[in-house]
Amino acid sequence: MNMPTVLNRPPAPAELNEVDVLDDGSVALKQERASVAFGFRACGLPFSAETRLTDTGPVLQIAADIGGDPYSAEGVEMREAVHAVIRSSHASPACRLMVSKQKHIYCVGKAHLNETWTPTALLTVAAELVLEARPYLMVLRDILPRWAKPAA
Repeated sequence: MNMPTVLNRPPAPAELNEVDVLDDGSVALKQERASVAFGFRACGLPFSAETRLTDTGPVLQIAADIGGDPYSAEGVEMREAVHAVIRSSHASPACRLMVSKQKHIYCVGKAHLNETWTPTALLTVAAELVLEARPYLMVLRDILPRWAKPAA
């Protein structure tokens, strides 16, 4: 007696218990597994990204360490220019530049996600946040001498 082919297959991977198939056929993480962390490179910087659940729903936060805030001894004009770019970035609604208490410059962003976000939506939101900050990052790259320039 032969077993049907379906019964001969190994069990599904455990990861399948962590996803939901939505009505439209797309796949989303189950709400209890809504925390995802990943990294990526953009504009010559290593970014970290993490989702978390808040009272208003899931959000994606990204951050990149740009480098140290220039000292006045490195050039007053350069320091003033860097701070002008940082102040200008505060007009952006979701992604901006900031200086930490430890005098490091960071690019930080936050965006709300749909309740049933997909991996594609997550990457799209991350890209949108970086694109919002990109003009400021490109100007900083030209100002800061320690920023690693991409190979020509």
